[in-house]
Amino acid sequence: MKYSKALQLITFSATVGLASGANILVSALDTSEIEAFLAANYSDANVTAAGDFSNFNAASTQSALDGVDLVIIGRSLSSSAYANGNADGYNGLEIPVLNFTSYTARNAGNRMGWHTGSATNNKSVAGNETTITAAGSNLLGVPAGAYDLFDTNVGGDFNGLGTGTASVGGGNVLATIGGDILAAYWETGAAPGDPASAGVDTFPAPRLLMNLDDDPRPAGEFTAQTALGLSLTIQTIGDFGGLTPVPEPSSALLGLTGLGLLFVRRRK
Repeated sequence: MKYSKALQLITFSATVGLASGANILVSALDTSEIEAFLAANYSDANVTAAGDFSNFNAASTQSALDGVDLVIIGRSLSSSAYANGNADGYNGLEIPVLNFTSYTARNAGNRMGWHTGSATNNKSVAGNETTITAAGSNLLGVPAGAYDLFDTNVGGDFNGLGTGTASVGGGNVLATIGGDILAAYWETGAAPGDPASAGVDTFPAPRLLMNLDDDPRPAGEFTAQTALGLSLTIQTIGDFGGLTPVPEPSSALLGLTGLGLLFVRRRK
């Protein structure tokens, strides 16, 4: 069955947003840049817990999850802390989970099993490095093709993409760099790439993998992106998490209007 583009975009928008905003748990060793990014770009992102919550079953994690609408697994972390079932409980949560790195999403090293294979660190970000796939175009409303979404950073290579040969199970690869996975999406009921490693046969709520680069640069995790890349990141996370970008409309998003790249965003 084929669905209209509007319906596809509405399906992508997670139903987590409330009038009082979305309560968010951020798990990473350093959460400061993600917290600053959320505060700067959304009017209703309420970070209620931030820290190392890699051990899902720890009492501190369970307490922090109370009342949370959205979980974000960050980029500044040690992926080994998410191995051997420590973080698999997140795969069973009935709320959306956003993951910023294939180092935790992979099944190599018995990580979270969203996709098979490992993570790579050798794909160049020079030129129009990012390919939006047909699935990415259908879901996000962005024309399929090649885009320059990342500035050439120190070293010029992206650290943390998913292996290009990896299986995402019932999910869809939305974007690639050099054939490796930049972003992937699993709707409610979709199977992960490795159910045995994930600890679940299907995801009970949407999952979004949006890899962030981790090459050295002076100002943080989101600074490796071009203006276009950052605008798409802001809008994609907003749609997924039910968050409202600020200001409305932002000057960056106005720049996308001329390119026909704006998303249909759920209004509250």
